[in-house]
Amino acid sequence: PPPSPAPIPTPKLRPPPPLLQQGGPGCGLVALAFCDTFNAPSVIRGRAGELDASRWSAGRLLPSLGSSSGEYTAIGPATLRPCRSDLPSMVSPPNDALICNANNALSSPHLMVAVAAQNYGQNAYRIRQPFDFAGRTGKIVFDVDATVENPLLGWVSVALVEDPTAAPTFVLASGNDESSAIPKTGVELQFQFNCAVAGVALRMVQLYSNYTPTTITPPSPAPCIRTQHDHLNRFEVRVSQQNIEIWATAPSTDGRNFPSAVLMFSTPVNLSFTRVYVSISVHNHATLKYYVTYSIDKVRMDAWVTRWDNVGFDGPVIRNWREYEVPDALAPVRDLVNVGYRVNDAADGPGQTLHLRNVDKTNAVSARLSVSMWYLIVPSFRGPLTEFVLRYRLNGNAWRERMFSEGELRALDNHANGQLSQMLDVALTDLVQGDNTLEFVTFNVPQSYPPVIQNIDLVLQTQ
Repeated sequence: PPPSPAPIPTPKLRPPPPLLQQGGPGCGLVALAFCDTFNAPSVIRGRAGELDASRWSAGRLLPSLGSSSGEYTAIGPATLRPCRSDLPSMVSPPNDALICNANNALSSPHLMVAVAAQNYGQNAYRIRQPFDFAGRTGKIVFDVDATVENPLLGWVSVALVEDPTAAPTFVLASGNDESSAIPKTGVELQFQFNCAVAGVALRMVQLYSNYTPTTITPPSPAPCIRTQHDHLNRFEVRVSQQNIEIWATAPSTDGRNFPSAVLMFSTPVNLSFTRVYVSISVHNHATLKYYVTYSIDKVRMDAWVTRWDNVGFDGPVIRNWREYEVPDALAPVRDLVNVGYRVNDAADGPGQTLHLRNVDKTNAVSARLSVSMWYLIVPSFRGPLTEFVLRYRLNGNAWRERMFSEGELRALDNHANGQLSQMLDVALTDLVQGDNTLEFVTFNVPQSYPPVIQNIDLVLQTQ
């Protein structure tokens, strides 16, 4: 097995402060609503590593989260590409999102994401501030090393999802590529096709309505954008309720100056929503399985590693929200680390008490929990899915119950392999000002491969 990575010291997670945005130009946008240029590691740490936890929510997923041997979304160490001299050569969550120094190819600090979760693994980073494009064409921009050596290794994607859920991925009506948590309502852009000569093409735009996908594919051959490892391409996504366009450039030589953008794809749509959460994602299909066959240099590839910079969007600044997160479990198991928590059966009581620190209820009008859940849904091991119950309580109050919706049942039946991103309603009377406790159990859910919960955020809407 690979050597265990040296730990990276990180400050204790602080409560997210109010997000203050002044507007104005930035990230190449005229009317700035959000921009992160990743200039330095944040002192506000959480699941998102060196990103600012008050601005970013991190989600890590595998299609099969649970096991009978104590693995609950167990992720191995990732070998880094050149980043900073003070870092170890290998890292584990949450230190798989790092701010790198400038170099010859990128003349400013930038974000590196190293995804070691194998067999359809994914790291996603959701901007906590909503993006609103009501009555207009909104713009989302990002610079990224979009290299795809082969889609069986890794690629990047962007999602616009109505609910603040973690790590959205895709499903195809004709079959299943990723088999994990799809969004209830939203749009995904998968930059998954490699071109004949070192390039990337958009594989598809996917639209979701109550977990039902509609796939829109570019013409064949899809327009190809040249890429180069460790160099950035600049992308601009233009979205309205009626149309989606994706523009992109060839790689920059210095990370600051980019060639002219070309249109990768444009498609008419009919979106029912105008306010979404933007997630940037890095996928690791199966690098350890396929690197010998498909990687360029044939060197052992335990992770898919990608660089990002200058992520932002325009429009109005949405301020009526606050978020608080539960840290990942980070429990070692052999040479891996669990990021998820086992959820016990109700008869055994909660397996652990989780914490939401420094919650501010001031002017809150509603509250929800965003969670990633994995359930064993193999028919021979379970009863009817309609009888599965997730129970949760805050601060020792009465248990609340959540059963599957019609759309979730359809997702589980068709493609999810037990993985769901779920939103749980929270009564404001169950919350207290300051630190809150949170507990989960299940009822009528198989425990032979026990259910797992992770990527837990409390989302408050305020006046």
